[in-house]
Amino acid sequence: MFKLNLKDEDIVMKITATRSVTAKDVVANLVGNLITRAGGDIADVVHLILTKDSIYLEYIGHVSLGYAEETRDLDRIYLEEIKEFAVVPSGNEELIKITTGNKELSFSRDNSKKDDLAVTMAKVIEDIK
Repeated sequence: MFKLNLKDEDIVMKITATRSVTAKDVVANLVGNLITRAGGDIADVVHLILTKDSIYLEYIGHVSLGYAEETRDLDRIYLEEIKEFAVVPSGNEELIKITTGNKELSFSRDNSKKDDLAVTMAKVIEDIK
């Protein structure tokens, strides 16, 4: 499922969330599909993988043939760069906002099981920092 070269003992916690798809994302995906003829969807699934010094954002999409998962992009944010990792419960979702010095990222996580994993991740990040 996770395509990073991390050992299990390196991973403190991992959760799966989704990101909002913008009109710009749709256009970029359409143009990319036309140019490459590869096809595929927009990478809206994001694995947030917490290690002792970083959080990795692994953006997952699906190829058009066979609909297999593939990593489309991978970002690494060092914990010291994070100014805010905020989680707001909203119904059956947890809204996650990550703010660094130069970017602001927003995700949502299905919390219908009421396990509050994003809230827990925020607390763990605070404890590590």
